Amino acid sequence: MDMIEIKKGGKYRVLSASGGDDSITTEGEFVGYTVLGEEGAIVFRVKEKDRSFLRMIPVGGVFSIEFDNEDLLKVKEKRDEHEKTTT
Repeated sequence: MDMIEIKKGGKYRVLSASGGDDSITTEGEFVGYTVLGEEGAIVFRVKEKDRSFLRMIPVGGVFSIEFDNEDLLKVKEKRDEHEKTTT
């Protein structure tokens, strides 16, 4: 199996710990990685109703990441096009 990466700009659904007994679902665009305290975190741009915000999810709290392969391919194609014009 090929290595699967989450790509900037890709749309993902993340199931993660919420701090209590329940989990939280985040649907949004992957923005990048950061450090939250001493732990790595993934950052998503979330759009809900009339507002947009960034959500940092500690890597240790991630249960699953769901995605549509076509979303990843679209991002990869854009990247490939950019690489063709710069080389």
